[in-house]
Amino acid sequence: MRYAVDLHSHSGYAGGVGNISLASLARTMVVKGINAFGVGDCLQPAWRESLERQLVEREQGLYALDGAEAPLAAARFVLQTEVIITSPVSSGGRKGTHVGLLFPDFATVDRAIALLDRWGVHLNMGRPFIKCVDTAEVAERCFALVDSGPGVLLFPAHVLTPQGIYGSDHPVDHLAEVFGDFAPRIRVVETGLSADPELLAILPELDTRTLISNSDCHSEALNRVGREFTVLELKQLSYPGLVEALEAGQVAYTAEFNPAEGRYFLTGHRSGLERHGASYCYFSPDRSPAQGICPICGKPLTVGVLERALTLAKRQADPAPARVLGEVTARQAYRRLVPLVEVLAAGQGVKSVVGKKTARLFQTIIARTGTEAGLWELEAGEIARELAGVVEESVLKAILAVRNGDFSFQPGYDGSYGELRLGEAIDWQGQERIFRA
Repeated sequence: MRYAVDLHSHSGYAGGVGNISLASLARTMVVKGINAFGVGDCLQPAWRESLERQLVEREQGLYALDGAEAPLAAARFVLQTEVIITSPVSSGGRKGTHVGLLFPDFATVDRAIALLDRWGVHLNMGRPFIKCVDTAEVAERCFALVDSGPGVLLFPAHVLTPQGIYGSDHPVDHLAEVFGDFAPRIRVVETGLSADPELLAILPELDTRTLISNSDCHSEALNRVGREFTVLELKQLSYPGLVEALEAGQVAYTAEFNPAEGRYFLTGHRSGLERHGASYCYFSPDRSPAQGICPICGKPLTVGVLERALTLAKRQADPAPARVLGEVTARQAYRRLVPLVEVLAAGQGVKSVVGKKTARLFQTIIARTGTEAGLWELEAGEIARELAGVVEESVLKAILAVRNGDFSFQPGYDGSYGELRLGEAIDWQGQERIFRA
């Protein structure tokens, strides 16, 4: 059977995140069609205790809300956190590499907490910082974490964003430059919102590793939970089965943002920075300024995922020719999707994706299709027949445009999300905009 999993999120204990309840998450999971969801920040002591009070194990290593009735009783949770491993790198300074961790049970979580406490790691924040003196210590600590219990899974998170292993913040070109001897143990890598299997296909180092996609959400909202997810082929849903499928590459497909929608796709500087005011700029790789210096403020630009990926492709392939984006076939199946509430807002010509009218329309559609993931599984003709006369023509056209892949984004950059364009094709190359307010 196929199961949709979203295995990277954050709790209310992560910076900049409000209170998040498991019951609200379960309600969103059910309508989105997410079968298993990462709880986020499970090493934070207060959140860890809250999780144990509210959850009960149903299948091995999978948890449900204690006392929940249908349909919320079907929602399954995985014990998960993100940590930031900081270490010196050859490009200079210390790199903070974001890493995801999955745990099979609370006892293993407690052993991991004990390890971090022994290492002097502060656990009061959702994403603890594990400070290491060199790659040997990074490897030693990664081995200790994955050996703290059966089936602990460690994966580099959103690998091409500035804070990912391959990102532009204190850049490195290979996994071993951070993870040392642990690098061969890395079997799973998270694409992140600004990358997908097509873009990552140009990186030879990922050829033998499973690519997964997760929302990395900091919210219970319909446009955040399950905005990216991974569909696995499993005999039955359980934690050991889930991890085994991930490591063996038993992925039916990943549901991905169009990379241009991600917040770090192009190189640039957003408005609001020092000496920027309302001014901003962004560039595709062939237009990026010399030395990467911002023409507005004179400081280094935030290097985008696209530019960084092309640089990595050359360095990982050397001395062989670099793989060319668009000429390499993605090794894994994937679909580019847009959260349904964003599609509905676009179809109605409104900006807010959380308005009452959009929420009612979402519920009307889900009543016909079962879940959001179930809607996107339908062929375009089936969607048209199911929703004809149920939604406005403009809304139906918007849904069909996304299902048929007839959409693009004015690309995101430097922390700003891309803007949806239905029925338009925007070339990622040749983008250049310098706006001075």
